[in-house]
Amino acid sequence: MEHTEKQNILLVDDRPENLLALEKLLKRPDLNLMKACSGNEALAMLLEHDFALVLLDVQMPGMDGLEVAELMRGREETRHIPIIFVTAISKEKQYVFKGYEAGAVDYLFKPLDPYILKRKVEIFLDLHRQKRDLKNMTRDLEQTVRELEESKGVIEEKNRLLNDLSIRDGLTGLYNHRHMDAVSREEFVRGARYDADLSCLLMDLDYFKRINDNFGHAFGDVVLKDFSSRVQKDIRSVDLAFRYGGEEFMVLLPHTGIRGARRTAEKLRMDCQALPFADEGGQITTVTVSIGIASLKEHKPKSAAELIAFADKALYRAKAHGRNRVSTYLETSPYTLSPAKLSDRENFQYFKEQLSAILEKTKTASIDSLRLLAQSRIGEEIEEHNRRVKEYLEFIGHTLFLPSSIIETLNRAALIHDSFKNLMVGTLEGQRDLDNETRSRIEEVPYVLAELTELFDFFANERSILLYHHENFDGSGYPEGLKGEQIPLGARIFALVDAFVAMTANRRYKEKLTIEAATEELSRNAGKQFDPNLVRIFLNIIHKRGSVPSS
Repeated sequence: MEHTEKQNILLVDDRPENLLALEKLLKRPDLNLMKACSGNEALAMLLEHDFALVLLDVQMPGMDGLEVAELMRGREETRHIPIIFVTAISKEKQYVFKGYEAGAVDYLFKPLDPYILKRKVEIFLDLHRQKRDLKNMTRDLEQTVRELEESKGVIEEKNRLLNDLSIRDGLTGLYNHRHMDAVSREEFVRGARYDADLSCLLMDLDYFKRINDNFGHAFGDVVLKDFSSRVQKDIRSVDLAFRYGGEEFMVLLPHTGIRGARRTAEKLRMDCQALPFADEGGQITTVTVSIGIASLKEHKPKSAAELIAFADKALYRAKAHGRNRVSTYLETSPYTLSPAKLSDRENFQYFKEQLSAILEKTKTASIDSLRLLAQSRIGEEIEEHNRRVKEYLEFIGHTLFLPSSIIETLNRAALIHDSFKNLMVGTLEGQRDLDNETRSRIEEVPYVLAELTELFDFFANERSILLYHHENFDGSGYPEGLKGEQIPLGARIFALVDAFVAMTANRRYKEKLTIEAATEELSRNAGKQFDPNLVRIFLNIIHKRGSVPSS
């Protein structure tokens, strides 16, 4: 190890010629030799400098070397400095012992032997270097430890922030939809295991689109954040609040039955209604909320997803009965008697919601009829295909955080597609060699599906999926040769899922592909037939789940 810092040695003697002689013997570039002619001068210098060694004459006028040594040992600052006595007095043991008692570490007797002097001095210089190196290493180690502790604190804080960002909604600060899935399953399992109740509140801000349309999206964000703050204020520390999506929110209430859940829901509803929402620019408006409730012990759902679905149905009833109200799953509605007592505005909204509910039921009934008709013609094979397509559509829809209404639209489009296609085409696609007429019939399916769904105007959302699901991302598809994002998102999603399910299904006319082969096929066609971003997301879903969905 190289040492660039000079080491200090203090030479103490009342005779200048002795100091010069010592200096001549010890002089070298790496040493700083300092001289004192008296005990007092030596003590003063010892307090100002760090010395590796003191060569101290015993016989000096005034304060001799023994007194200087005793004073050095009595001070904290100097007691550690080694002292070698340089003396011409008697070598008898009594004098030597007296020197050691005073604090000397060694004796050199005059006349000095240069070799012995240098060797003994070098020993103490080595000890001083080792001590200095150890002190520096200790200081560096302490600094490293401090830096590591600071880095650890910074890393822990960053990890906490990253974890918080991964589970919280950026706008409202509530837990996000992804975290909601995991937490709701954990709470459901815990409630079932320990026979504890669990209630779910699903909330929707009424007519929120009007707020964005009338006041702008910035004010809409203010309302969402303010409402989230009110939710957190009104619930307990053990309760869990989530942003379900858009203007929908969810609260899980552990160890809470249906009555407690209704009290909390009414408090949230009244707080939302009572205090207007305002921004710094002076815009102000009143917003109400509709809330649906479902409970573990009251409604006996089979899973966390079913608990949320029950609450969602209750929410739908609250909106259908005029909004700004709390509804419980399976309860008898007080609004089913007569809408005559409602105001004109409430009366109009009541019938609007009732009509929406009827149309939803009509959609469901229509699709169920088509499914039964197709099943009677084709058999159970279509049911298995429909089930797998539905599950994959839901997986990818939740991954993209699509609203439940859009996911339901995708599901309906898939059912219509499969039912009509099988009714029209049957097993023609199973033929190895298709003639021009048959191929033409198959390629006309999207047009026919779009035309048939025009008979049912309430299938307008599904129509674009059915018409364009054979378009390819690179523009080589049909019927209109749309390219990239010109193709509706729903059509791109459905095309991907339908192709994967078809490749991995047991078919009479074509060999079933393994999951690995099917995913390789999707990868090869990413950017050609399929949206590459959707392929990446879908393959990640497949990778995490390891296989096709179970029945």
